[in-house]
Amino acid sequence: MVLIKHVAKRMLRKKGLWVFTFVSMFGFALILSFVGGTSSLNASVGVVDRDEGLMAERLIEEAERFGRVTLLESNSEDVLLEGEDIVLVIPEGFTDQLFAGEQPTLSFSAIEGSDAALIEQALNGHLSRERQLLIASDYDPDQFIALADRESENGYTLSTEPFQESVATTARTQAFFGLLSFIMMSAFLQFIPIFVADDRDESIYARLFASPVTPRRYFASLLLAFYIVGFVYVLLLLGVSLALYGQDVYEHFPTLLALFSTYLLTCLAIGSLIAVAASNREKANIWQISVTMASAITGGAFISLNWLPESLTLVGRFLPTYWLNDGVITMYEGQFPFLSLGVLIMMTGVVFLTTLLVLKKRPLTA
Repeated sequence: MVLIKHVAKRMLRKKGLWVFTFVSMFGFALILSFVGGTSSLNASVGVVDRDEGLMAERLIEEAERFGRVTLLESNSEDVLLEGEDIVLVIPEGFTDQLFAGEQPTLSFSAIEGSDAALIEQALNGHLSRERQLLIASDYDPDQFIALADRESENGYTLSTEPFQESVATTARTQAFFGLLSFIMMSAFLQFIPIFVADDRDESIYARLFASPVTPRRYFASLLLAFYIVGFVYVLLLLGVSLALYGQDVYEHFPTLLALFSTYLLTCLAIGSLIAVAASNREKANIWQISVTMASAITGGAFISLNWLPESLTLVGRFLPTYWLNDGVITMYEGQFPFLSLGVLIMMTGVVFLTTLLVLKKRPLTA
């Protein structure tokens, strides 16, 4: 209990951690809301449609929300000089690729100072929701059109079956959970190494381990304290998510709690390994930043897993953020994420065993 209070007090003193957490959460939620409500954006969009299929037509209709749309024959940079703010190129075979379950890439060009970045995000968000419709319709064109005709304006969530079972939330909510995965890993991968480095610098371990308390016992107690405090942190994050997204979070709260609690344990395991393996604070910071960014980029924290190239997701499968966000996607497809939870638990066990081996070879007092 004393150690838990000690960890909690030190976490509360880390003002930067809390500023980073809340500014990131509310800032990103604001951006997502703004992108979701992009009808206020205004730009002239030139479209080069090399597909002329159903999905291309729907994409052009979505682009018309942002301003005047002009169909073009050329995508050269001269078009931008003739009055078009943004040029969107829809590749040949775009519709066929989507109905085959593939992820075609759009091409954007824009003049400096335009709303191109926001519009690009909005159109990619539209395609992400279209993909949800495709999954719900079993990639059948007739069923897709029927579902699309019945879609609501608030996130493609219908009150009728089978669509509600297949798609229970907006891409915006899933993107927010991707951000939370980045925030959690950033917090706990940096905090444990800093905690251990501070105590090592103050020679606390040399005095502590001269007593009957062994390094492994102390470290186990430290991890338990961090998990309890971290669990409260997870409840706080999910509470904010519940306040922001309501029913989309409430209906799946137990599953989300299981995913984020397991992910917390994995983050603590990786943070512990960094803490005992790094010989100084600088190395710990480098490793923490490297693991966090690699996991975020390849694991769907910034860009949905549905739109990441296979080369990145292949790397992401070896890092925990991928499995958290994959679990969120599986959950919103109406299934319990057994695979994601299983992989996270297995990953945690492997990292903890590695930490014990490193701790045996490199004591904290070294």
